[in-house]
Amino acid sequence: MISIILVSHSKKITDGLKEMIEEMVDSTGDVKIFSAGGTEDGRLGTDSVAIYNIIKQSSQHNNILIFADIGSAILSTETAIDLIEDEELKSKVTLVDAPLVEGAFVASIQAMVDKDVEGILAELQNI
Repeated sequence: MISIILVSHSKKITDGLKEMIEEMVDSTGDVKIFSAGGTEDGRLGTDSVAIYNIIKQSSQHNNILIFADIGSAILSTETAIDLIEDEELKSKVTLVDAPLVEGAFVASIQAMVDKDVEGILAELQNI
């Protein structure tokens, strides 16, 4: 199973993208999408602890791909990854250098046909 975590300053963006992707992929299958947008109290911003908690929730998955949009969304994701003490879990996590919307969408679709994370990441080079 592959987890895809969507990180943005706006919960509306990540929730909408999650909804769009789940329309295209079997959410009960091998791809699990998580929305990590906004702050806990609903404001614009990012939350490293929320991202970290989703990573921990995904610890049994083979790979965890994180797509972040801009600025502190990337910094918050890097901080969340730094919080991981379990090296095995940390090795499963990739902060993907690809556009949030297009990248997460392509990765989700590709993950349905190619379980190899290297193949998924290679496909992202084409966008």
